Amino acid sequence: MCEHLDVSTSGYYDWRDRPACERAQYDAVLVDQIVEMHRGHEENYGAVRVHPYLKGLSYSCSRRRINRLMKAHGIRSKYHAHRPRRSNGSNAPVADNVLATRPLANQSGEHWAGDMTYLKTKEGDFYLAAILDLWSRKVIGWAFSRNHDADLVKGALDMSLAFETRQPDCLFHSDQGSEYRSESYRSRLSEVGMISSMSRPGKPTDNAYVESFFKTLRNELLHHWRFNTLTECVARVLEYVEFYNERRLHSSLNYMSPNEYQLLHSKCP
Repeated sequence: MCEHLDVSTSGYYDWRDRPACERAQYDAVLVDQIVEMHRGHEENYGAVRVHPYLKGLSYSCSRRRINRLMKAHGIRSKYHAHRPRRSNGSNAPVADNVLATRPLANQSGEHWAGDMTYLKTKEGDFYLAAILDLWSRKVIGWAFSRNHDADLVKGALDMSLAFETRQPDCLFHSDQGSEYRSESYRSRLSEVGMISSMSRPGKPTDNAYVESFFKTLRNELLHHWRFNTLTECVARVLEYVEFYNERRLHSSLNYMSPNEYQLLHSKCP
């Protein structure tokens, strides 16, 4: 083979027996740590989370290096963010971002906001729609469905209307999803005297509080469980919503839970 490749035999054996360079040896150490961390976290994490983990253990490395090593060794996160494909609803009306023009709410029932997120189980995929009161950050309404449609978001709204008190001209904020722009949903808002407000296209920060809740739900629950059934998933999510409202401390609420904050700061009639 050496003769065919025009390589000297002594040169080949020298290359074969030469010890790995320091960088390659250190790469091997990093790979061992990556594999250990990856298995210990149910293979949910990619380079974005592996990198700070290794830095916390005092390993010197860049995120680019971790990404390269994970790709080279076939180490991939089982979790992949998914956003449902939605119709652009080009003929449906779009509300202005009224929320951005109003002062922050100073009592419950002034500003509500809603959105949807994607849930996975071994029985199939389905969706959660949730509504928050933006003053207390309390989750006030929710609904589950296999379909992300107007009925799903309307179900969450109807629950909020049934159990929560709203102020005159209460604002409802959402993104520009076709579900929120549907005639049935807009009619329901008009029927109960609520004002529609919508985020600008491609600006999730316009609905930051709900986006933050879903991120917290994913980080503290969904990323750590593999749900066998839809019923199991719904039960866990509802347990978490109860915890979130009753006991989870929010830095923006002076480290109170939404219910505690609402009880302490609600205006007396």
